[in-house]
Amino acid sequence: MGAQQLDLAGLRRVYGRSGSRWFYTRVARNARHWGWTEPGQSKWRLWRAQRQLQDVLGRKLALPVGARVLDAGCGAGVVARAMAARFGLVVTGVDVLDFHLAEARRLSNRAALDDRTAFSWGDYHELPFPDDTFDGAYSMETLVHSYDPPRALAELHRVLRPGGRLVLLGPMSTVPLEELEPDARALLVPYLDAMTMTGAKLYHARNLPRLLAEAGFEVEEALDATPWYTPTSEAVYAYFRLPWEVLRRCGDPAKWLNLRSTVEMYGVREYVAWYVHTAVKPTA
Repeated sequence: MGAQQLDLAGLRRVYGRSGSRWFYTRVARNARHWGWTEPGQSKWRLWRAQRQLQDVLGRKLALPVGARVLDAGCGAGVVARAMAARFGLVVTGVDVLDFHLAEARRLSNRAALDDRTAFSWGDYHELPFPDDTFDGAYSMETLVHSYDPPRALAELHRVLRPGGRLVLLGPMSTVPLEELEPDARALLVPYLDAMTMTGAKLYHARNLPRLLAEAGFEVEEALDATPWYTPTSEAVYAYFRLPWEVLRRCGDPAKWLNLRSTVEMYGVREYVAWYVHTAVKPTA
């Protein structure tokens, strides 16, 4: 199922180009995730929305202070530091991009969180940890890059202790890609290919709960969180549509893939839902 191998070159293309790294550092404050906006709140406060999404994750994990948690695809460690600082968790982040790990370590050291965060190279399809290591695990919009989602979920199940909790946050198609109208597929599939979102071509809103169950999890909740994510989609489109058009026409668009992502995500919004899945590894 899927590519069956890590597309490191593709991920470097998405996250490692100078324009994308500048965008994440200067605009997104090192975060690599969308945001959560409550009813009545302004959609224009994107950093607040990002922070609120981190808080949603912390509440869904529902773990005691000092619990050991795995961040599967940690990026620059923004979410790991939030879980450590605001929820008292001890977080181990893994990522396959060396520059992400270097930035995560630097920022955690600056935040005096070295004692509660650690970062190392790791592919979440083959984790370098013993069975039953963690009390919780999460993927903050990173499962979309999985080249074999069932294998990734099985590994997350393996490293969780009995009773351990898993939270998956991120976008997915509402139906299998083959069920989309041809015009919709023609819009969505090139976007997924450009962003190395192999996993998002393999799982969707209908089958992810089944994949979790087949990996051994009990699914507590499959929350369609699209209404809370939509304000961020609207705001980033409004903010960045014109800059992207200028760069696309006058510069090197390949350097700005993640600026492209913020704009084109709005274009595929009719076919994408944002979900928060919460699952537990049974105790027996």
